[in-house]
Amino acid sequence: MAAQSVSSPGSISGTVKDQNGAVVQGSSVVVRSLDSDATASALTDQEGKYLFRSLPSGHYRISASVEGFQTAVRNDVFVSEKQDALVDLILSVRPNDITVVVTAPATSRPSASANDNAAELLADTPGVSLRQNGKIADIPMLHGLGDERTKLVVNGMIISNACANHMNPPLSYMAPSNVAEARVTAGITPVSMGGDSIGGTISVDSPRPVFAKLDGEWHSQGTISGFYRSNGRNYGPALSGWVTNHNFGIGYSGSWVTADNYTDGSGHKVTSSYTQTTDHTIMLAAQGAGNLVVFEAGLHHTPYQGFTNAQMDMVRNYAESLNLRYKRSFEGSVLDVRAFWQGTWHSMNIGHDKSTFPMPMWMPMNTHGRDYGYSMKLDTPLGGRHTLRVGSEFHRFVLDDSWPAVPGQEPYMGPDTFLSINNGRRSRLAWFGEVSSQWNPKWTTLLGIRNDTVWMDTGQVSGYSDMYADDANVFNARSHGRTDANVDATALVRYEPRASTTFELGYARKTRTPNLYERYAWSTDWMASGMIGWFGDGNYYIGNLDLKPEVGHTVSASASWHDRTHKRFEVKITPYQTYVQDYIDVDKLDEATYGESPFAQLRFANHDARIYGVDVSENLVVWDSAKFGQAELNGVVGYMHGERRDKDTGLYQMMPFNARIQLQEELKGWIGGIEIQAVDRKSNVDPLRYEQITPGYALLAVHLGYGRGHMRLDFGCENLLNKSYALPLGGVNFDDYLASGWMSRIEALTGRGRSFYVGLSIHVD
Repeated sequence: MAAQSVSSPGSISGTVKDQNGAVVQGSSVVVRSLDSDATASALTDQEGKYLFRSLPSGHYRISASVEGFQTAVRNDVFVSEKQDALVDLILSVRPNDITVVVTAPATSRPSASANDNAAELLADTPGVSLRQNGKIADIPMLHGLGDERTKLVVNGMIISNACANHMNPPLSYMAPSNVAEARVTAGITPVSMGGDSIGGTISVDSPRPVFAKLDGEWHSQGTISGFYRSNGRNYGPALSGWVTNHNFGIGYSGSWVTADNYTDGSGHKVTSSYTQTTDHTIMLAAQGAGNLVVFEAGLHHTPYQGFTNAQMDMVRNYAESLNLRYKRSFEGSVLDVRAFWQGTWHSMNIGHDKSTFPMPMWMPMNTHGRDYGYSMKLDTPLGGRHTLRVGSEFHRFVLDDSWPAVPGQEPYMGPDTFLSINNGRRSRLAWFGEVSSQWNPKWTTLLGIRNDTVWMDTGQVSGYSDMYADDANVFNARSHGRTDANVDATALVRYEPRASTTFELGYARKTRTPNLYERYAWSTDWMASGMIGWFGDGNYYIGNLDLKPEVGHTVSASASWHDRTHKRFEVKITPYQTYVQDYIDVDKLDEATYGESPFAQLRFANHDARIYGVDVSENLVVWDSAKFGQAELNGVVGYMHGERRDKDTGLYQMMPFNARIQLQEELKGWIGGIEIQAVDRKSNVDPLRYEQITPGYALLAVHLGYGRGHMRLDFGCENLLNKSYALPLGGVNFDDYLASGWMSRIEALTGRGRSFYVGLSIHVD
């Protein structure tokens, strides 16, 4: 900052915290001279601190901003000669933002250094349940709405499922060791946090760059970690590091994970639960004068991953990505611009476990997906009470899905290539605006409106041979182009009558346009339609050109009682109801029975649906003393019911009543815990898909960790009592069914038995 006079300079320093007293790392802090308009900027360090040196005497304005919070501004800062002005800033959370920070272990399950699935880091969040898929491909569900009904954002990128079986969901491209923060917003989602979804938004981000505080200084930091899990011989290392000066930096993160098949609680090996994957990311960053630029280039490779609940397995998934972010802070406003591209090359076939069954086969299926787009958001204060956020997004997904001919298998799988999706295109352009208002210390509101226009189209298709010609001709004769003009709106009010009580009430209208397979999967042949479907149920799926977008209407309320800091005691209750107009479900076209098991051929179709439930969460500091340390009791309870309105039958994969309770104590670097997870019997099932009824169960886990200086060691045991249990959202064990020669009764997929684990991380700075 240029000098104004010959007087000795002063400085401004302070700490940025959220309204609960937690420090905020990576917040953008801007200081502006009210005398000369000169500006300087910095990012807060790991302790939430910032520092501006060599400031001439005069009047200054300080602002702090970070995504998910309202901008904090101080206009009355005066710097005198040789004096340090101390200015702490408090960031208020935007209404209904629920943030889960996963840089340290929060439960008795493994920390991020001892995981191989980023979705597992969300398991303790109220409203979140996990649909088991492949080893690194679990899919989070928000209030029963998952996969593409929930917006998943990975470092600002929108990544599509480039697979007919959704074997490569967005979170599979983010290594858990590289996750710094996961932000989960269910139900009443601000329009600025994403459209084209009805369940909510989950955004996962890697660590922000940390620059040296002063010109001429250098800052470096790095982390080496690894884990081992006994059941399934699941292990892998990870490495990350940054080197920066005050204005520029370069970083790297990488991980490698492998796993064999696990064994359930009865000692039965669950085949096709293996995987291996590698991730590499190079990051470049620069800051100065209120500007921040971050560029990332990523490489992801999964050479194989088994899927127990599917007819096929992943035999290769390779992806390259480029991600650019520009952020500018000025006059209390924040401009955030992102642009991204990802190319994905994916192959399915019969994996090495399934190839040993009585009915082995070879059937290659190759997809090539391209995602690219941008997002622009501008936050600007309107007076002292209101913050306006406006923005635009664009996302385009292009997909080719082709199945090469199999020699000697004519006419079923040859002599020609099967074109499942031929140059499928899905483009979305969005505009939005919302106002967050702090009317007084007790009342806060959020109002927003959004438009997403979605254009979809695809080329002509063809089958392996003339036996598929009738379906192909019917599909090719129709126009494939579709345009949906979707409107979303959110209204939320928060009332805090006192420092220990918070109430919220909100309504959201959210819209989702069908994906490419829901509209364009065209073949009614049993074999071909059996290759379509990401539900793990073993059924056969056909698309529908006439599908309408889903429109969800959600009403939600919450009541929270807590201490002033939200740290020693908090209980929160959130009831909700979502009515989905034109919910994309299925109609049955045909059915068949193989051995003792029935299967259905289903066409995607619109039907109205309703989901309602309640989330309860609590945390309590049981004791806190120098002698005995600090002990916390945490719990999450969820009840949910989903039904199709025309038949009053259950919706597929609705999580039954469930609870997690854990007691955790920290003392002199040691942290230990015990957790109980209980899940009720799943009886509200979808009869059209022949969904499995699963019995209730309870699991016990223990955890112990020790951290000293730059090192942290975690070890423990999952499913300590080695219980045998069926996964309520795991679908069916298709491997066991195939191994029987298609003659047995298909059963629900069972979960992992007793497993010991150890995780080690070493941080250097």
